Amino acid sequence: MDSRTEKLLGADNYQKLRESRVLLVGAGGIGCELLKNLVLMGFGEIHVVDLDTIDLSNLNRQFLFRKRDIKQSKATTAIKAIEHVSNSKLVAHRANIMDVELFPLSWFHQFAVIFNALDNLEARRYVNQMAQFLQKPLLESGTAGFDGYIQPIIPGSTECFDCTTKETPKTFPVCTIRSTPSQPIHCIVWAKNFLFAQLFASGSSTTSDEDLGTENPEEIKRIQQETNELHELQDYAKAGDESKIVDIFRKIFVQDIEKLLAIEDLWKTRQKPSPLYDIEIGGPVCKDLNVVWSIQEQTNAFVEATKRLMRRMTDEKQIEFDKDDQDTLEFVSTAANMRAHIFNLPQKSVFDIKQIAGNIIPAIATTNAIIAGLSALASLRVLSLIKNSATAKPLELNMAFTAMASKISSHRYLSNPQLASPNPKCPVCSIKRGVINISNNELKNIRLSHLMEAVREKYSYPGEISVLDKSTQRLLADFDFEDLCGKTLFEINIKNGTILLVADERCDETELRCPTEFYIACGTEGGLELPDIEVPLVEVLAPSETPDDDHEVQQSVTAEGAIILDEEEENPRKRPLDEAPEPTSKVAKIDEGEVLLLD
Repeated sequence: MDSRTEKLLGADNYQKLRESRVLLVGAGGIGCELLKNLVLMGFGEIHVVDLDTIDLSNLNRQFLFRKRDIKQSKATTAIKAIEHVSNSKLVAHRANIMDVELFPLSWFHQFAVIFNALDNLEARRYVNQMAQFLQKPLLESGTAGFDGYIQPIIPGSTECFDCTTKETPKTFPVCTIRSTPSQPIHCIVWAKNFLFAQLFASGSSTTSDEDLGTENPEEIKRIQQETNELHELQDYAKAGDESKIVDIFRKIFVQDIEKLLAIEDLWKTRQKPSPLYDIEIGGPVCKDLNVVWSIQEQTNAFVEATKRLMRRMTDEKQIEFDKDDQDTLEFVSTAANMRAHIFNLPQKSVFDIKQIAGNIIPAIATTNAIIAGLSALASLRVLSLIKNSATAKPLELNMAFTAMASKISSHRYLSNPQLASPNPKCPVCSIKRGVINISNNELKNIRLSHLMEAVREKYSYPGEISVLDKSTQRLLADFDFEDLCGKTLFEINIKNGTILLVADERCDETELRCPTEFYIACGTEGGLELPDIEVPLVEVLAPSETPDDDHEVQQSVTAEGAIILDEEEENPRKRPLDEAPEPTSKVAKIDEGEVLLLD
């Protein structure tokens, strides 16, 4: 026994490990560390899926990549970097994990366990859903700076990724962004999402009254007028007429501010803004991105960035903001700082604005390594591969959080509470699931009404059911909408990978059939085959009878995916649900109020 893993696991379990095929979704900060761990542990076959390419900003923490790898596939490059020390079969997929043509549900079935090292909420939820369909264990992980977490998910037995609510990104009223900024972040959002988008990208030119966040008719009129006037400036930008930069500057930083000052009601309780009078247009530009420039240096850099963008517009026609595009970054940074100066707010360096406008939370390589290590080790317990260790029941498995992420204990770096049961109100865990197998030929022949009747008969659903295409959020049928019932599944665009939600729509009943999701798996043979699952009746509780939902603890998903719990608990041991603490305050406030997602 020359393998340390073999000594730890024993010969039989090590052989099981060598025969195991696992899926790693994401090859970023956590993904690189996790791939290295899985290779060194000796998993027999490892598939890595990542759609992204390597960027310069990745190199500080994604250790498998080098400068020469910029713009290359993360999945492919990561495997090439590690294969010289690998005794595993490594397979790279440069693709979107949500691509049902490349990765149908049946493709996920081959894996013993799935590791999530993702950087966005949509993909996380999708993989969580696939794991629930197939009853495959999933290991969630994420980091944010010094903080991180791992969460084993055992479908049907433990809470899933969607059992706890996720905090959505913070937004700001239009009136605050466009008229009365009170924080530097407001100026940055204005410069990036409004000014830059209107001049160089594909920003919308209209805003409805209900979106403005104000009822002041003068302010509404001014906001709409300002938007319309930007059309002329956009024409300047498209034409590349650099002589018009002075007009652009005066319109944005003088004339628009004068119009704001004319709305006296805005300034009864606020300090008045000061237009940028007597500023010279053009001059030397400071090159140090780590210091806050003077207002004259901001103006000079704004002019030069605008010139460069104008020249590009003649060829590119449309330019999207990119934190690593120096032209777009300097335009947004200088415009934001000049606006901050006008409204008597603190200014920031270009480097600081890059962190905010680019939705960057500084990543810590060591945190990624710790969390990836915990995820790899947790997989051994999930797969019951540790020698002389009793098979762990799902609720005996542990999560792991850093102290700040969990707020459970301030006296140690890591806390490891046991997993909770599925949340009965979870939109994923609270419903039944199954796979409908159907041939491509039958897809073109079977009508929606025939499928609904087959579902009613097999699962004892009543006459009043609704059918929703969850892939597109289209209502296909319910008790008063039958327009599509006579069409074939092919005609209403039901295809391989479509997920249909069937729900009991009866009113005034004390018991209803549990909602059921059906994954449509198309093949070349056979007809229509419904899964052999039990769809139980569930009691309908009146609102006053609804039990307190201790799972509804708000979470903030940040950085490389860390979930920051809003729950304080001195003892990290698992407790009965009726003893769980009430949620307390939110703890994740990142980049002055924005909750961010990135890798």
